[in-house]
Amino acid sequence: MSNLDQKLTDDPLFLKWIFNSNPVLDKHWNDYLLAHPEEKEQIFELREQLSKLRFSNHTMPISEKTELKNQISAQIGLRTSQSTPLFISLMRYAAVGLVFAAIGGLLVYLTMDKDSVYSQLATQIVEIPSSGHGPVLITSDGENVNLKKSSSSVDYTQRGTIVVNNDSVIQAKGSTSEGMNQLVIPYGNQSKITLADNTVVWLNAGSRLIYPSQFSGETREVLLFGEAYFEVTKNEKQPFVVKTSDLQVKVLGTKFNISAYAEDKIIQTVLAEGSVAIRRNNAGLFEREQVLNPNQLAAFNKNSAETRIYEVNAAYYTLWTKGLLSFDEVDFNRILKKVERFYNVSFRFEEPTLGLIRISGKLDLKQHREEVLEYLEKVSLTKIEKIDDFTYVVKK
Repeated sequence: MSNLDQKLTDDPLFLKWIFNSNPVLDKHWNDYLLAHPEEKEQIFELREQLSKLRFSNHTMPISEKTELKNQISAQIGLRTSQSTPLFISLMRYAAVGLVFAAIGGLLVYLTMDKDSVYSQLATQIVEIPSSGHGPVLITSDGENVNLKKSSSSVDYTQRGTIVVNNDSVIQAKGSTSEGMNQLVIPYGNQSKITLADNTVVWLNAGSRLIYPSQFSGETREVLLFGEAYFEVTKNEKQPFVVKTSDLQVKVLGTKFNISAYAEDKIIQTVLAEGSVAIRRNNAGLFEREQVLNPNQLAAFNKNSAETRIYEVNAAYYTLWTKGLLSFDEVDFNRILKKVERFYNVSFRFEEPTLGLIRISGKLDLKQHREEVLEYLEKVSLTKIEKIDDFTYVVKK
């Protein structure tokens, strides 16, 4: 998938334009095409592909959902404008059109429990801001609040109010799971949120958190797309549960990091302090939880549904909250993926094998982008050539 395709399919306004257009959206995209004529052909090609996809509330078994998910992912990745047998098979589900927040959100939805309030929220339209804008808070009554700052903060500890960036206050509505809030973090941004129970969550670029204004019931549940670091307030009577597309992590009070981006094949859970119990969604009655100890990493493979446990230095996996990255013999393509999200840029490799180079070092992402890339050139023994303001190619 090209960088432009990824940007468009991450923009729910683009998907809504395809599946449920109106005069306002038509004007928005017509203005965009006038401002970006060089993208017109690619936009209309992608629109033609996606317009053939319709999904309904038809109930499918998990095996069929997974297969459909894989087919969609493969089709979008191929970027062919010609009709294929895949589209014919997808049209079987054309009874009711649903609009999803992004292709990643669609893939998540197809593998989640359809009865969950979270899976319902995962299908809602989210107006993700364009590059250059800050994170967006979507309150339980549907109000969109642009947080403006690339490093923003949201605080729910003052009951009945939401404190934004330590200087503005808005009213919080909805005290149960019926009234969910969403915090959406575009690439190039990060945010810190303090939940009503004093749990602190750092959200990385390209992430989305769904949560209530106040916790009620037997558990404190949130839904995560992307990456977040949690410092959970202990409450033995009300465990804290983080749900992702494939896993749920249950804790009483602890510090841990989850990376669960829709486009990644591996979901990583790293424990810094305390303990967590990891359970696969739709797990069988007798399937055991995976319990982590501090400085352990659980890597869940979405394709094989297998989890492997590794001994690690947990500090390496939480430094991003301070604008730092530390890595030891890590594949170059994995490092560049994190850099992409932080700076809202795209890299491609002239030769795929360059992405497999294993490198070690530490990055200060608070430095200027070009300084970081110069350092990466040195440790990888490659050349990173700038194509435009948002695109780079890695060469020997």
